[in-house]
Amino acid sequence: MDDRVKQVTTLLMDGSMELKVVPIVGSGGLGKTTLAMEVYRKIGLGGDFQCRGFVSVSRTLDLEKLLKDILSQIDKDAYGNSKRWEKEQLIRETKQILTGKRYFIVIDDVWKEQDWKLVKAAFPENNNGSRIIATTRITGVANQCCSNSGGQPYQMVPLDGDSSRKLFFKRIFSSDDPCPYELEEVSTGILRKCGGLPLAISTFASLLANKPHKKDEWERLRDSIGTGPLLDNDGNLKVMKDILLLSYWELPHHLKICLLYMSIYPEDWEIQCKELKWKWVAEGFLDRRWGRLDEVAENCINELVNRNMIQPTHIDDDGTVKYCRVHDMVLDLIISLSDEENFATVLNGRVCNSFPNKIRRLSMQSSGKEHKGAVGAIIETMIHIRSLTVFELHKSIVPHLVDFHALRVLDLAGCYWLENKHVKHIGSSRQLRYLRIGRSMITELPCEIGKLQHLETLDLRYCSLPRLPCHVAQLRKLVRLFVSYITQLPASGFRSLQALKELRFKKTDDPARFAEEVNELGKCNLRYLRTGEEIATRLFCNPCCTYPCLQVLKMKSVIGTVPRGMASQKNLVKLCIVVCEFDNEGLQVLMGMPSLAHLELETTRGTDNGKLIIGSDGFKLLKVFHFSYSLFRPDVEVRPTGVLQLTFAPGAMQALRCLRLDLNPMWISSDFFADLGVEHLPSLAQLEVEIICFKAAPGRVKDLECSIEKATNLLPKCRIRVSRANEDYMFKDDKEWEDVVAKRISAMKGDQKNERVTTKN
Repeated sequence: MDDRVKQVTTLLMDGSMELKVVPIVGSGGLGKTTLAMEVYRKIGLGGDFQCRGFVSVSRTLDLEKLLKDILSQIDKDAYGNSKRWEKEQLIRETKQILTGKRYFIVIDDVWKEQDWKLVKAAFPENNNGSRIIATTRITGVANQCCSNSGGQPYQMVPLDGDSSRKLFFKRIFSSDDPCPYELEEVSTGILRKCGGLPLAISTFASLLANKPHKKDEWERLRDSIGTGPLLDNDGNLKVMKDILLLSYWELPHHLKICLLYMSIYPEDWEIQCKELKWKWVAEGFLDRRWGRLDEVAENCINELVNRNMIQPTHIDDDGTVKYCRVHDMVLDLIISLSDEENFATVLNGRVCNSFPNKIRRLSMQSSGKEHKGAVGAIIETMIHIRSLTVFELHKSIVPHLVDFHALRVLDLAGCYWLENKHVKHIGSSRQLRYLRIGRSMITELPCEIGKLQHLETLDLRYCSLPRLPCHVAQLRKLVRLFVSYITQLPASGFRSLQALKELRFKKTDDPARFAEEVNELGKCNLRYLRTGEEIATRLFCNPCCTYPCLQVLKMKSVIGTVPRGMASQKNLVKLCIVVCEFDNEGLQVLMGMPSLAHLELETTRGTDNGKLIIGSDGFKLLKVFHFSYSLFRPDVEVRPTGVLQLTFAPGAMQALRCLRLDLNPMWISSDFFADLGVEHLPSLAQLEVEIICFKAAPGRVKDLECSIEKATNLLPKCRIRVSRANEDYMFKDDKEWEDVVAKRISAMKGDQKNERVTTKN
């Protein structure tokens, strides 16, 4: 991609201050989105832009969703207030936020000229050097995009012969061109049919990588696809469809089913892999004879990625695919196959005049006229429906969930209009395995929920329920229970949930008793726990309390110090913790956890001497370390230098691959990096530093950046990224910061004087 990235970058960064739009145009499978993403990473994330965003339009424009997606990336506060805004207000607010700022936005996959006009209305032409990239398959749309900025579209062309060979053979043999002599001729024929399309080449290569490297097998697969550059109505090369269809038919049966299931998601939807795996298990697609179902599901995700049928969009530091998406050409294919087999029924904006006699899986993706007959069709076939997933639903067509006897998966995350009456008879869906309820008007769950004896996943994270009924304790097969931070769990009977492996909550009606119940539960299967300060303090106050199965622990609310009982958690792999005061004793507790591989540590206060040295006597397996120092204590708020110094001594963290630091230069001096000792981390491959500019002086920000640059010169093989956050809240100059500090010091002295007088009196 290097040459293409340079060419698009040159078109964008021409020195002009006018708003510039550069469209990238080409047929499906040429890599437009990949190119846009690479340019965005290089310029958008590393450049001097105050607002950045990457969003997708898709064939059916949902302007409200698109604008909210933009707001979520450019202004979190505005996004939080945007839930009930109409299109006009969303356009106004977006335009107002971007006015006066230099922004970089990528609009991916624009299909219609009219869609571009609607989207473009939200972006002001503010002469601040702002930039927009738009990708499209339609030449007319590309011309429309750049009509006002006087630019030219960037025309994507197929890969040349050398690049095609490199991509092809690197995927099969893990090197550029080691092709055996006997496969040379058939390889040339395959690449000729692929026509230089990166998606076609990588998909076909992924197919061959899982096959014997024999000439007759390669010839069979080559002859299974057509040839020629003909385009279909959607701007796709027809040979691409042949290759995708061939790749689908070559999948094992269970992978075919798992892939077809992904047809229920909207175009360009970022799919959370955990959620997807739980649904696969609930649907019964995977066999327990193959091993632990969570591991089998994880292998399915990896297989589909390796075969290029799905694309990872976010990969955790341990290599786990956290989010993925389905390329729109693959989505077209699996929707078509799903329709043929009546596997799933998708309402996605197209007018639907009739429904199948038996709806097995229903995906509702938009609210409009196409749903006119949806309620009647659902009621008529509800005894057959195994899966109901709602991404958006109008209030008038919310069905009452009663007598869905075959239902295994019920995902109502997008059903904001759900009320208590709609779930009153949820207990009649006795086969239910997966239940998720999103933001809604539900204030209580019925006692009938205790009848769901097969329920494995109960996900209420985004549901504002005040409390759960005590009947939840009757769900003996429950594996996952997630509730919001405001939902109160009943303490009584919790130990009866012997199958529970994952638990997320913060409140309970009896913390002491709940801790006792979880202590019993923890000795069974509990592997994942996310909770708050009060419960965490009770659970880990005693070193004798061990949880042998616990692997992931997240404490997101602030806890006073590192609980001393943490030292006995011998099998904990991942820990996320926020402590008010972090000292050497807390450090020793963390270093004494032998299995820890991922640590996210946020502290709001250091000790008085503030020097913590990490030596060679701990963190033997730690691969990821995310350290955040967000000081806010009032009595040190005006100190001009930091109060904590972290140092890596020689021999420290031998396995560390990724180091992330969130630092505020108001509290961290430029000496912080000079004394950090990153050169003592032999395995470090990735270093990310985010400078929190909130209430910081510009001079101190630059000093810290210079210090980072000097220190990172000692890491020639390490991938380094330094970025700024909250720049809008930084002081305009150092003098303004000094004036504010002087006023605060004066106010503090006055407060201390008044306190002494009060005490004397």
